[in-house]
Amino acid sequence: MTHNIIHTPHKTSLSETGSRSLTSELSVQRPEGASYGGSQSWFSSPSIHGYGCGLIAAHDLLWYLERKESLTEQSNHPRSEKRFTSDSCSWEDYERSVKKLHRLFPILPRLGINGLMLSTGLNLAFFLRRLPYRACWHIGYRNTGKEISRLLRQNIPVILSIGGNFPLIWKKDRLPLYKKTGDGVYIKSSSTRAHYVTVTGIEHGWLRISSWGQEWYINWREYRNFAWRKSCPLFSNICYITRKQ
Repeated sequence: MTHNIIHTPHKTSLSETGSRSLTSELSVQRPEGASYGGSQSWFSSPSIHGYGCGLIAAHDLLWYLERKESLTEQSNHPRSEKRFTSDSCSWEDYERSVKKLHRLFPILPRLGINGLMLSTGLNLAFFLRRLPYRACWHIGYRNTGKEISRLLRQNIPVILSIGGNFPLIWKKDRLPLYKKTGDGVYIKSSSTRAHYVTVTGIEHGWLRISSWGQEWYINWREYRNFAWRKSCPLFSNICYITRKQ
């Protein structure tokens, strides 16, 4: 057994009560096959390719919520016009959609998009697209796990930030990312920092995420330790979404 392999833990500090995986997964039809969400690496634009993870996470959240609202409207009003029901799209359509949204999410050179910029851009997008939601950047650790579970129970993906190193900004500490085998073993396959991902489910103390167009897993305890010891609440946290009444 190597340090790159972790079995599913029996106990976890992550609140899982009532949590669910999202009922639909969004994919992009790429030449290499269907993706698991979007990826900044697909774009030739240097700003998006290098620092556009926040833009991609915001786009995929909006994509999902638009589909969710459209399906709800069709269910409540069967004769209403069919607007958006697909959980998959072509690469060409995805590229156009991301570039259009880029206008609301300016990417700072070598810095990307911070949490406050992300929530502000989402609120503007919600307003322009008439989506009944509100976004705010959550600061603080105490209830983060419960809030991730709460959002997933409401069928809302969660934008999670894996912050950069702080206050020792010159450090190179990174958070491990895992792939899951068929027999429930999590194998370390990559690592990251200063990066946004989209949480799509909770499994026995692991966060199932979309990043770079693939499915990955984050160990919740490792994320909490990273956030506490290597980063800070301003940089390692979630974008909290509420539905307007």
